[in-house]
Amino acid sequence: MSLTVKLDRRRKDEVERFVASLILEEGVKVTFQEALGLMVDYSMENREEIVKRLKRLPPLEKDPAWTLLHRPEDWGVDDASERVDEYVYGKS
Repeated sequence: MSLTVKLDRRRKDEVERFVASLILEEGVKVTFQEALGLMVDYSMENREEIVKRLKRLPPLEKDPAWTLLHRPEDWGVDDASERVDEYVYGKS
């Protein structure tokens, strides 16, 4: 089973450079997926270090998207599902 994961551009580029360096410098041929999978395995084996790093991240409650999900603004619309563009962008 596979899963799609989104990485920011910087991290994706870093993993791609890492994989390229493995091929060029070490002669080890691995795919992006294999390298990322091993990185996840390593993280699970070093759980305590990962937890320390995660605790240094800003709390999720301070994320603006998280705040909006838990305290959405009232637009005064009962059901905007069919006319969402009209409410967001105005009548065209």
